[in-house]
Amino acid sequence: MSESLAEARNFAGKRVHVIGLGPYGTGREVARVLASRGASVTASDTKPAAELSSEIEALEGTDVVIETGADAYRGIEEADLAIPSPGVPLDIPPLLRAAEHGVDVVSEVEVAWWIARCPIIAVTGTKGKSTTTALIGEILREEGKTVLVGGNIGRPLIGLADRAPAHSLLVTEVSSFQLESTRDFRPKVAVLLNLSPDHLDRHHTMADYRSAKAKLLANQQSDDVAIINRDDSEAWRLAGLARAEVVPFGLSQPIPEGADLTGGWLRVKGRPVCRETQVRLRGKHNLSNALAALAAAEASGASLELAPQSLEQFEGLEHRLEVAGVVGGVIFVNDSQATTPEAAAAALEAFGEHVVLIAGGRPKVHDFDALGAATAKRGADLVVIGEAADAIAAAARQAGVPNVQAAADLADAVRRATRKARPGDVVLLSPACASFDMFDSMAERGRAFKSLVADMAANKGTN
Repeated sequence: MSESLAEARNFAGKRVHVIGLGPYGTGREVARVLASRGASVTASDTKPAAELSSEIEALEGTDVVIETGADAYRGIEEADLAIPSPGVPLDIPPLLRAAEHGVDVVSEVEVAWWIARCPIIAVTGTKGKSTTTALIGEILREEGKTVLVGGNIGRPLIGLADRAPAHSLLVTEVSSFQLESTRDFRPKVAVLLNLSPDHLDRHHTMADYRSAKAKLLANQQSDDVAIINRDDSEAWRLAGLARAEVVPFGLSQPIPEGADLTGGWLRVKGRPVCRETQVRLRGKHNLSNALAALAAAEASGASLELAPQSLEQFEGLEHRLEVAGVVGGVIFVNDSQATTPEAAAAALEAFGEHVVLIAGGRPKVHDFDALGAATAKRGADLVVIGEAADAIAAAARQAGVPNVQAAADLADAVRRATRKARPGDVVLLSPACASFDMFDSMAERGRAFKSLVADMAANKGTN
């Protein structure tokens, strides 16, 4: 451990300003952990205190000072360390002002790495992060490893790092928002699933987005492992930056030194581990995720003897190709997590049945041509909603999709899709967009969809 890192891990007497007390709990967890380690912590949020009652209540009993509304950034220039929550852009004036005054601005993930006593397995990519992170955890647990899973999926990483024993493994999903303000973050095993345009409303250019993701690999050394998708050209180009051992994975060709699909078997370093037909998750993209998970588990010391059992049992996560119900013979699937055109296109490919796709919301990218082409290729019908409705509809019609309807809201979209569907068809909510034009989060959108399906099932008396 370098002297500077040893100093970074000692928070006694440090002045820390934590920004953001939102519903995901990252700011609150940072404040709680660092206050317990002797830091003088101020936690702030630009919302008025009246709108943050539960968040403030969660910090009762700590020595954290809470500043809200117009006072949110008071004294930030005097801090030693500023830690913005992932949803807070780094270019807001108070953070720029703090940096000019010499304040160290880093992410929660960075601080979590400072305090972690055990190895970290970190997963990033444009799509598939949560599924792969959870699957790695399941494979390792099946082998009797002590595993804590969190980060951008579930509990913030810093809370896990605070209590994880040295013999455990931390498996974490990390986003570009979390990575962009890291400095020394060094996962023992890094997994880069794919890279396509996303969050350009925040990162502005693909180059900036790529640079944020590349920080996953920046501090790894030769005794670390970087698992990278060879089938994804944008991801694979970052392999050249890696100083760690690079383990490629992919579906398109045999990879004796990595993880591949050959002869119907998922293999790791040439060793057959599991038959393709044993993987419960649907879609080629999930076979790719499974290969990444197997490679990461193997790099973390797993024998993979019990991995087939994990892959057979793992049903996936909420809002990710989740079957919401079957009504009148029609299968309703909640894929609200698909917030990019590429993710929605991958979801379409997961089904052999005829699909009625519900897509739209607040766009994160400007180009929906790939989604239009995928919809046409699959012969799917399309119902569009939200701010991106016109753009998605135009791309679909340009690609030759004959059946495109616009809906007023999600409930109207479900009604229209249901009228289009026949027994045996799939109604797929895979929006290709963020939710914020109509919902507070993709989770709220997905649960609203499931509620609509449940209401239909109750009214029909069947599910």
